Amino acid sequence: MYNLLQRLSGVLSFAVSVLMALTVLIAVTTPLIPSSPTHAVALHGVKTTTGRPMDPFDKTSRAAEHARLTFDVDADLTSMFNWNTKLLFAYIAVEFEAPGFETNKVVIWDRIIRNPRQAKLRLRRHHNKYSLRNFGLTFEGVEAANLTLYINPVPYLGLMYDRPMHSIPLTLPRATPAA
Repeated sequence: MYNLLQRLSGVLSFAVSVLMALTVLIAVTTPLIPSSPTHAVALHGVKTTTGRPMDPFDKTSRAAEHARLTFDVDADLTSMFNWNTKLLFAYIAVEFEAPGFETNKVVIWDRIIRNPRQAKLRLRRHHNKYSLRNFGLTFEGVEAANLTLYINPVPYLGLMYDRPMHSIPLTLPRATPAA
């Protein structure tokens, strides 16, 4: 090496190469870190109504059937936090098949968990945060549905992925007119 700039360039090139190797190593090994979260979801009731406007910008909202769920969630997700976890995104989705629409997945509740102190979820008699309705305006022909708790760990480095935690069957009853 002939001068100071060439030496500096060599040192910086080596440092960036080592940094990239560490980044790849972190991204590959993070999903292999063991975690044992505990979780349970219990469904108390499902009520289907029609005639109530849920969305002022949707003209079909008054004619559509809307389902209101009452559920409990008990989850301890503190073991999912590690040195590469930025936050956890927890959500509950209802999945069903309807005539004309093969796959439906509707998110009815979500929460962002930013640290291990918030990672213990204990919800009692909680209702869906978002409206549950079908594109066909009615739940007629929906035979089977599943209520599933998903956890999405958001890492500082690496890929994000959904992790289905707990799933229970769900039946959608006939609609009753809203008062």
